[in-house]
Amino acid sequence: MDNRQLEVFVAVAREGSFTRAGAQLHLVQSAVSATVAALEADLGQRLFERTTRQVRTSAAGETLLPHAISILDAFQAARDAVRSVGAGLAGSLRIGYLTNVTLFDVPGLLGRFAIDHPDVTMHLAPAASGTAGLAEALRRGDLDLAFLSASPLDYPDLDVDVLATSPLGLAVGRTHPLAGQRSVALADTAALRFADLREGFATRTLADVEFHRRGLRREVRIETSDINDTAALVRNGLGVAFLPQYLVEDDDGVHWVEIEDAALVMSVSIATARDRRLGAAASRLAEIARAGIWAEVRTDS
Repeated sequence: MDNRQLEVFVAVAREGSFTRAGAQLHLVQSAVSATVAALEADLGQRLFERTTRQVRTSAAGETLLPHAISILDAFQAARDAVRSVGAGLAGSLRIGYLTNVTLFDVPGLLGRFAIDHPDVTMHLAPAASGTAGLAEALRRGDLDLAFLSASPLDYPDLDVDVLATSPLGLAVGRTHPLAGQRSVALADTAALRFADLREGFATRTLADVEFHRRGLRREVRIETSDINDTAALVRNGLGVAFLPQYLVEDDDGVHWVEIEDAALVMSVSIATARDRRLGAAASRLAEIARAGIWAEVRTDS
């Protein structure tokens, strides 16, 4: 068992395909298959269950995967440490983020980091399935760190630090009957027609959990995967939505109504896997984000 075999194994496990893993690693499929076969022979276990439609890790593969990821992380950390001697940080970062969430200036942070550490390559992964998807990617080792919407209590297996918050309220169009109100009880919103983000996105989860806790039900008629699209749906009268105040407070087409009996708050946080060792570059980026150092430097520049 060697480092290259583990790299190929992890790629196949993540991609669920020998062909896609080969494309990622710039290997032909036959080379990927041969490498996996050699690793399976060495371990005396089948690592994948293969069908005509998909490739899944076997029980042995599931057992090996977190150890393989840890070994590869250690190799990468060693490379990065050696490269950085006398030359500053180097290496690569895999960063997950929420698209179109501007409550915290992630591009500004990354821009400052890139100026200070030009030899670090950043690979950005947008959240196709929201905060829940980013959290799972951290657990699998697909990401080094992620900017997501969560509190430390939401994901006890991750290291989560809140960077910014905004209250969550009911957003309605300017011609909606509630447009003249400053606040509303949560129960009084249950019968309304909702537009919302898909399940797995944090603001959707916050609302769903609170409704369930109170024994309330609501109907979501339209789902999106972009928070700006949700605001646009509200603006055009296609529904109401639970949205953060920062997003719509300057929107002339949307009225934001406080929820008077529920303290719903959207957070933007930085998260890393608790059981994985961060490389030097990831540690530095997380440190800057958590300390707010970048914002101070950016202001002074």
